[in-house]
Amino acid sequence: IVNRRTCVYLCGAQRNDRESIRQKLALGSFYDDEEPVIYNSCSKNGLPTRPPSGVNLQVCFVNDSSSDKDSDAEDSKTETSLDTPLSPVSKQSSSLSDRDTGEEDSDPLEDCGFWRVQRRLQEEARVALALARPMARMQVEVERQIQLHRRSPVADLLPHLPHISEGLMKRSLRRGDMRDMSLGQLQVITNDLHSQIQSLNEELVQLLLMRDELHVEQDAMLVDVEDMTRHAQSQQRHMAEKTLSK
Repeated sequence: IVNRRTCVYLCGAQRNDRESIRQKLALGSFYDDEEPVIYNSCSKNGLPTRPPSGVNLQVCFVNDSSSDKDSDAEDSKTETSLDTPLSPVSKQSSSLSDRDTGEEDSDPLEDCGFWRVQRRLQEEARVALALARPMARMQVEVERQIQLHRRSPVADLLPHLPHISEGLMKRSLRRGDMRDMSLGQLQVITNDLHSQIQSLNEELVQLLLMRDELHVEQDAMLVDVEDMTRHAQSQQRHMAEKTLSK
């Protein structure tokens, strides 16, 4: 950047000998006693011009302040444009564009994973519901067989009456057998029946508690299924809108 342009107008030397000798001595080391050469910015092709002899030399300095101010203003504008940070709006738009591109790239993978998990859960639920009833019946039958083949304590107390122990296990006694038994034997049978009733009551309480827990778990599963169904429907609507917009 040129802050000042200097135009030198050399117009000649004085006529007296002293000034001409002084000028020759001052300029002689550069021009070897030749006439001084002047480089003017306005000359064509950068060719030097020689001043006419016999003319006074005058030096004029021209200060181009307006051009300096313009150049300084342009430089300051350039620096501020380079140093000025991005505005929040531009940052937000760039972040939103990056987020949109990221979501567009990740949406197909997430949708595929979601539909895959939903399909797998539906298949598992369908299989579990199909097997629930026969599995429950099988479990009840196994427990019943265990109860039937369980040895009654009366069989140890009345080894000579095997048919009575079998009748107790089957929950059935004939009136004639009871008439032939003594009072002590009847008391043993009564105590055994009371103990069985108590154990069955405890088992019933445990089963009722288990049933309540299973009902709570079932309600939670139904709520989860409903939430997943709503989410699946919203995802399906979103995919449909996206395909229509494309």
